Amino acid sequence: MEDTFAEPLSYSRLATYHDCPQKFELRYIRKLEEPQHWYFSYGKSVHAVLEKLLLCKVREDGLFYPDDEALFPVSLADLLDESWSSRGFTSPVQEQREKRRALRVLSAYMPVFRSTWQQTMYAEHVVTASFRGVPFTGIVDRIDRVSNGTVRVVDYKSGRPRHAVTLSLHRLQVALYASALNQSPEFQGSHFILQTYYLRENLKAELDDGAENCMAQSLVFVERTAKKIASGDFRTRVGAKCFSCDYRGACPVFKGS
Repeated sequence: MEDTFAEPLSYSRLATYHDCPQKFELRYIRKLEEPQHWYFSYGKSVHAVLEKLLLCKVREDGLFYPDDEALFPVSLADLLDESWSSRGFTSPVQEQREKRRALRVLSAYMPVFRSTWQQTMYAEHVVTASFRGVPFTGIVDRIDRVSNGTVRVVDYKSGRPRHAVTLSLHRLQVALYASALNQSPEFQGSHFILQTYYLRENLKAELDDGAENCMAQSLVFVERTAKKIASGDFRTRVGAKCFSCDYRGACPVFKGS
């Protein structure tokens, strides 16, 4: 099936198809441009701060320094200023409000970050794999070595978990990343802990026992979805999300309405 896909599947592509096959076709096959929303910029900015923190040095004073030669520690506000993207915001007032929110969210997460940062092996780690002949790629926010033979796969979410379906898809995401890592000699045979961290609520959703079963289920999901994509099944899935869909104007069900 590898020859079927010009580009590897990713979690974003799989989740888009799950939401609506027609949306998948419009975004990834017809390649219609997606509008830039403020919450994309917000999420990328928060992720960038966390990545920079993981690359910092922590000295005896317990503060974070950008490198070994730095004279002064960095603050969350400084890192946020360096990382902030203004794209998509509707007004300066909205942008400043969301920037203040981002700083509050990062500050609330810092005690958790400090308690686990020494376990970090990789940040923004690219993974590639082949799942039953289906090419897959992704970027893992964070990989921790919890103990000998135990690895924690972490994905940060800057938005709120809305309902059970969203939580299931987010768990699927880290399960796919763990499955991809399990194909690497460095991680093969490890016990994986799957964690989604919801920064806005400072809340983690973690799966330890049962992670292997979740990983197996994720491969079945990929295989089934890939077969539907390969067959050209791009029917519109009509639902509540249609009314806020960026591609509504190009959708054959709603076009001209």
